[in-house]
Amino acid sequence: MTSPSLRSSLSPRWLTMHRAVLLALLALAVVSFIVATVDNDFAYTPEQLLVSLVIALAVTGAGTYLCAALVRVPPGADSWAITALILFFLMPGVSDAASAVSMVIAAGAAAISKYVVVWRRRLILNPAVVGAIAAYAVSYAGVSIGGVPLSSPFWWVAAEPLFYPMLIIGILLVTVLREWWLVTVFLLATLATVGVLQVTQGGQDLQFVFVSSPTLFLAAVMLPEPLTSPTSRIYRAVYAIIVAVLMNWQQTFEITDAYSLEFVPQIALGVGCVYAFVVRLVAQRGAGRVVLDTYVDRIAENTYRVRAQTTSPLRFAPGQWAMVSAPRWSAPLWQRTRRVFSYAEAPGENPAEFAFTVPSARVSTFKSDLIESRRSRLYLDATGGDFTLEGRVGRHPLVLLAAGIGITPYRSMLRTLTLGDGRPDLSWLTVVHVVGAAERTVYDDDLDILRAAGARVEVTSDDAGLTAGIAEPAALVDLAGRAVHSGDAHYLVSGNPAFVRTTAATIRRTDTTTRWAFWRIRTDAFLGY
Repeated sequence: MTSPSLRSSLSPRWLTMHRAVLLALLALAVVSFIVATVDNDFAYTPEQLLVSLVIALAVTGAGTYLCAALVRVPPGADSWAITALILFFLMPGVSDAASAVSMVIAAGAAAISKYVVVWRRRLILNPAVVGAIAAYAVSYAGVSIGGVPLSSPFWWVAAEPLFYPMLIIGILLVTVLREWWLVTVFLLATLATVGVLQVTQGGQDLQFVFVSSPTLFLAAVMLPEPLTSPTSRIYRAVYAIIVAVLMNWQQTFEITDAYSLEFVPQIALGVGCVYAFVVRLVAQRGAGRVVLDTYVDRIAENTYRVRAQTTSPLRFAPGQWAMVSAPRWSAPLWQRTRRVFSYAEAPGENPAEFAFTVPSARVSTFKSDLIESRRSRLYLDATGGDFTLEGRVGRHPLVLLAAGIGITPYRSMLRTLTLGDGRPDLSWLTVVHVVGAAERTVYDDDLDILRAAGARVEVTSDDAGLTAGIAEPAALVDLAGRAVHSGDAHYLVSGNPAFVRTTAATIRRTDTTTRWAFWRIRTDAFLGY
């Protein structure tokens, strides 16, 4: 399954997060070549951009695969291409030997950083940020070729002719990635910082901030990078504020008589990545990239369970997700090597467990390989998400509504409640599970335990159209019972996007108090197939 902020795939369902970013960058690159062709005043010619792009792709790809061979771990199928395209937009176009060498340095440093600037095989800094900082440092040190200084990152993507294409592509990308929370906090922090500087120093220009600086590019493309940004809502907000403030602060600190520190965009984002790494280090007690030895079996029609054995139990909060990768040397550029699944076991249980469904018509290569191999080695790259019980246990009537395999985060939550000693009182709990057909029911034993503990549990097939997302208020009231009308009930809704969207709207119509007490409805849309 997926979480609200980090999704294994997006609608349309063959899009992954990395693939969506790759598509956005490719679209922006095409627009850039068109602008360079028709606009004689553009900073670079199409030929210069082409050379820059070729060098970025060649060096980043070669460096990535060489380092991967040395550590004997296949690289991600498309992450290196994304890194190369980002460097293409922030390094100057290649017009001479010095700018060509600068791109080689940036691309090479970015590729190597994936295997050097790491903690237990987990990234600390965004590789593109490392490449930009390396080029900046070399340029700052005054290195030159033939008397021509090496180039510093120029962020030429922040050009006026590219503003509207960047705005449109950025809006589409952020919408697909469901990253409006992170991006909105970043933009508000940017406006606040610029406003404070305007009052205290004067001379601030909003047009410059949003048109002639890489604010939009950084917000839409670089800030949400899943492996180097926090995975919880509050920490992500702090991360966005840190980067926004530092990037727009316009302060320089004297280090020595010859050197000073200026928070240019790449350094500001680098500081944000370090913050995210520290948060991850503390929250997961220093856990690095974890090896998962998995076994896959079928538990219902088109539904499979992944049992993942680890050397020590995994740390997570019930309801959170795991970002899992299955890198392969033979994986082509366009093939997915990462997915996001919800934990289906309670924290501390080993093996950990995930579950997924597959459509009858088309199965992704990732899931197909898991099903066919049955036993395989995967890697846990990240854990996160905010779809948790938090302080709701026993304090208010709680209604959990799930469609299909959307039941998995609830199983993790409920096993946590029922695994302890004694018999808990769960009379405050209602669970509604909607399945496409009776033969697709899962976790019946766990639901029976809930019933024995006093919870109301309803399992219904798709005859009411709930899985398709056309839930009617009467059907929802009938399933959820009196909790819907209690006036202080909290609701968690998990399943496919149509079900989540329509069911949440139905709850707001039926329990009108949730229209203003919006925090009483939490949703988690499953988008990966």
